[in-house]
Amino acid sequence: MTPRAFLFIALSFFAGVTLAQSVPQMVQDRAAELIPDRLPDSVVATPVAGLYEVTFGTQVVYLFEDGQHLLSGDLIDLDRGTNLTEDARKVGRKAVINGLDEAGMVVFSPSETISSITVFTDTECGYCVRLHNEIDQLLAAGVEVRYLGYPRAGVQSPSFDTLVSVWCSDDPQQAMTDAKSGRTVEPRSCKTDIARHMEAAEGVGVRGTPTIVLQDGKTIPGYVPAGELIPMAHAAASAIN
Repeated sequence: MTPRAFLFIALSFFAGVTLAQSVPQMVQDRAAELIPDRLPDSVVATPVAGLYEVTFGTQVVYLFEDGQHLLSGDLIDLDRGTNLTEDARKVGRKAVINGLDEAGMVVFSPSETISSITVFTDTECGYCVRLHNEIDQLLAAGVEVRYLGYPRAGVQSPSFDTLVSVWCSDDPQQAMTDAKSGRTVEPRSCKTDIARHMEAAEGVGVRGTPTIVLQDGKTIPGYVPAGELIPMAHAAASAIN
């Protein structure tokens, strides 16, 4: 697979490009050529001399100062124990999630919000049901839960139809609870943002449900018990404040 083929991800969530003044022109020019008709979101120097980070949404690669050699992989700061590449991906994920309209989500809000999580969900996913069964614990602890629709079987599936019915219900929160409790949800049809959510899932790198996105852009691929999830959500919220 060529570098261009590896990098070609059709994302439309980002605009503009941040080019650090200290980045050599050779690196800037080569970074701009990596994906046809797509400028990088940022090109910045790394702590490693002669190595530059190039980001396209959540896709991160590195160019050497000669503009000829490209490196794909995670850059780790061993002294600090920090994954610098993951930090860059988190910025991209936050941009994807922040680009979505909360009005198009099914949101469960606590009386006082301390943190929030955004969850790609499917009503027919067993672990999604387990997470939803603990939603009262999350709300009591001040965690807002924002659901995005992600039918794992695709748009031509009963699960997609159920999600649309949930979103189009007069009471989407109750319909979500009913669907995840095995109760029949009245079939409905209306315009929803579920297709947009599925596009966002590609940008975030969702591979299954539930996928939980914290406020700092960290993703949790799968179910986490409320007792563990609550402090993680609060810590992520504190990290961005």
